[in-house]
Amino acid sequence: MSAFDEMVRPSLARIGAPGDGYATDRDAYWGSGFFIAPGWLLTCAHVVGKGGAAVCRGENALSVTWQERTAVGAWEPRSGTGTAAVVVPRPEGAGPARDPWPFPDLALVRVAGADEVRCLWLGDREAGPRASLGLYGWSVQTGELGIRHGTGELAGSDARALLLAGSLPIGGLSGGPVLDLRHGSVIGVIKGRRREEGVAVPVTALYELLDSRESGRVVREVLRAHDLHHASLLDTPSPYPHWTAVQAALSGHAPTVSGITAELRTRLYGHLAQLPPPAGAGEVVHLVEDVKEQVRGERLPSLVLRNVRTWREGAGLLHGLRTLEPGGGGTLVDLDAVLLYAARVARRALREHAGAVDPARVRAFTDWIAGQAAGHRHWAVGEAIRALLEGTGGAEGADGPPTPPGAPSAAPSGVPSAAPSGAPSAVPSGSPSAAPPGGPSAAPSGGRSDAAPAPNGAVDVLSPAGPAGAPPPTGSPDVLSAVGAAEAPSPTDTPDAPAEMDRLDSVFAVGSVEAHPPAQHTGTPLPAAPAAPAAPAASAVPAAVPLPAGSPPAPLAPAVADAPDAPGVAAPQASPAPAPHASPAPTPEPAPASAPEGSRAAWPVPAPSSGTRTDVLVRVGPATYGRHPWSVQLIYDGQDVTPVDADDRGARAEELAEVLREPLARALSQADHGEHLAAVEVFLPRKLFDLPVDDWQLLPDVPDDAWAGADDEDDDFVDERAMPLGMRRTVVLREIRRNGLPPSPEWRRRWKGVLRGPLTHAPLHGRPPGEGHPPGAPAGGKYPYYGPLTALSDASVPVYCGPVGSGEGYAAMRDALRSGHSVVVWRRDRHDHDECGDFHRQAAVLLGLGGHAEGLHGPVRDLRIRLADPDTARAHGLRGKIAVLFDPPDRPPYGTESMRPPPLAAPGG
Repeated sequence: MSAFDEMVRPSLARIGAPGDGYATDRDAYWGSGFFIAPGWLLTCAHVVGKGGAAVCRGENALSVTWQERTAVGAWEPRSGTGTAAVVVPRPEGAGPARDPWPFPDLALVRVAGADEVRCLWLGDREAGPRASLGLYGWSVQTGELGIRHGTGELAGSDARALLLAGSLPIGGLSGGPVLDLRHGSVIGVIKGRRREEGVAVPVTALYELLDSRESGRVVREVLRAHDLHHASLLDTPSPYPHWTAVQAALSGHAPTVSGITAELRTRLYGHLAQLPPPAGAGEVVHLVEDVKEQVRGERLPSLVLRNVRTWREGAGLLHGLRTLEPGGGGTLVDLDAVLLYAARVARRALREHAGAVDPARVRAFTDWIAGQAAGHRHWAVGEAIRALLEGTGGAEGADGPPTPPGAPSAAPSGVPSAAPSGAPSAVPSGSPSAAPPGGPSAAPSGGRSDAAPAPNGAVDVLSPAGPAGAPPPTGSPDVLSAVGAAEAPSPTDTPDAPAEMDRLDSVFAVGSVEAHPPAQHTGTPLPAAPAAPAAPAASAVPAAVPLPAGSPPAPLAPAVADAPDAPGVAAPQASPAPAPHASPAPTPEPAPASAPEGSRAAWPVPAPSSGTRTDVLVRVGPATYGRHPWSVQLIYDGQDVTPVDADDRGARAEELAEVLREPLARALSQADHGEHLAAVEVFLPRKLFDLPVDDWQLLPDVPDDAWAGADDEDDDFVDERAMPLGMRRTVVLREIRRNGLPPSPEWRRRWKGVLRGPLTHAPLHGRPPGEGHPPGAPAGGKYPYYGPLTALSDASVPVYCGPVGSGEGYAAMRDALRSGHSVVVWRRDRHDHDECGDFHRQAAVLLGLGGHAEGLHGPVRDLRIRLADPDTARAHGLRGKIAVLFDPPDRPPYGTESMRPPPLAAPGG
């Protein structure tokens, strides 16, 4: 039996109708499953569905049988009663489910009496192409019920399914694990087979269930228990290996592939599991991009959408990260990135969720990170991490008094060792980098022997690692961290060390760390008029971090400014300014107090630019055969874009709200982060300008009478996705044809006029406001409104009391665009003619509150909120559904940068 077979077998289970579970040659079973956390079994929904609708609803129990190794090494069957907690999708009614069962076809079963079962390791990233796989499950193919193991490879994907080649699944294996043999992690759940290939559900589909209101809480509990379980095994004595020890010997964790050891990763995930979850995908993705910018020295947003939902997945995106160098290749910097990421997550948890975190656990986390920083092989990276931890209680770590660069330094007590017990060290005995006896490399595997068990077999994995009472090692010059020491050669002994130190000095030389969090904006802030650049203060460019002795000098990197959020819609050379009606920005965090000269706390550390702003672009093209092609994109700082979804076949106008709901929700979950609420820019042809885009919701419409009698505990009351988009965030319209052409001089001039302000009100049709727009008003020639609209001042905003998708409004909007107007306000709903006077007065007040273009978003949103309540609207004499064209010229070009080759894979990578 192989090592993998030994590891998988105690976690593998068969599922069937309730019974004694011991007559393995006679009892019928429905399929397979595997434990991913103490007491929690993952399988396919169609396996649980064989028990009927009552089993899927958790009303009837099912039987779960697994094998357990006895003290003498024999395998004995064990069984427990299972209850389905999550079944997705759940069958409707009492009838039979569809065959094949729709994706994601996953179920979580709570198993009584299985709290001590060993669990498999869930992968934190997708497997690479042609990855070697192991398939496991129970089978009766040979006429005898038993565990079946086959090997294969990842052949590709088809929509949401993984395609498997080689040994194909057979009956009974459904619900069993698909194991990535290179990394020792589960990447999928066996679903079935076609004629020539197997089909599996990717394990990432389990993370997608975190978005579900019904199953999200259970899935999060299980994923948390999974990471705590594996972290606890590092400090639990056992004659049998755990998954982390097995993974450490696999090729996917070789030093040439990743600087992150299996043990460091497991401990990190145990710490992250104790923190409040991120608010959304954008929270994680932006943190990852910030760290990548910090270690690489430049920001290159991913062209692939990363829909991550946990801190764990964010760390997984940094594995194998390399610097970008001409011609490909690059230095491995994933250990630097992951430790910086961990420090940022801990800092954010304390800053934004102070009341929801256990101070002792966070202190243990920050102490652990500080220990890694103190022992890091590159001093500058350690300093960057220490600066992030200032004020969290973990910056001191265990590293005693400051030590200048190049001087002998000691790793702190309690730095855990990542190498398996008894593994040879890569640092030769007696070398300058060798740890002294009793130092970190002499610590037991896992770094702690006094862990106290917790419920369900977990231990307090967040306590500082290291033997109790162990004295701090001293006298070792340039001691490497024990975590990663086996694969981290001394920088002075490697041929490329000077170049690497140049990189570190350049990247970590200047700036400050999160001293000024981005200000809050309720909408898209617009640029102010161009201003002459101010001369930098003398203190704006701190001195460079000294390099370790013997390293060549490197040029000082340019200072990184803490700029406010850049606008989503920007004019050239314009400086962003917060909207006057935006919520007040949070008080900036004070910079770390100055330390005495020569102390490590005083040395400056860079941070990525804090002004990165992400918004959402929705493009709807002109109709072809009655259908409008569409796309949804993320846009970063008004320049770089990442596609989210698109359909060139298109949808009918009345279908757009439904079709765009899911991709728009996905895009906004990526764009919202911290205090930034993404704006939505919708490019439309003029015929669709009256679409109620600001009323679109990210959840299906619920009739108003459905709220009657609902209590305040209903999730819908706190789910912002059930609210109209325009009530929460800035939603503006833009004209898609005009933006495909070079800006006209009139367009540029009028945009500068509305930027300066003050905004003035003018009827779009050129008649007095009180006349409104009588039905059937004649257009009056080829350019009926061009003359009056051209005569308006540059700061004038045309206002129209009625829809603009047809008739007089359509013609007037056309002439407004021809005459260069970039801001137009109109009422998109139909109404009585005598309401127009009130609407124009209302629009004049709105423009007066805004003052200039960049101040218009807040008042528009406030007005939409008041108009949403009929009683409030009537009490204040408010009228109509307001729509705004906000269409500045000269957006900086995006997507025009030259492409560079991807980094070359490392040997064995």
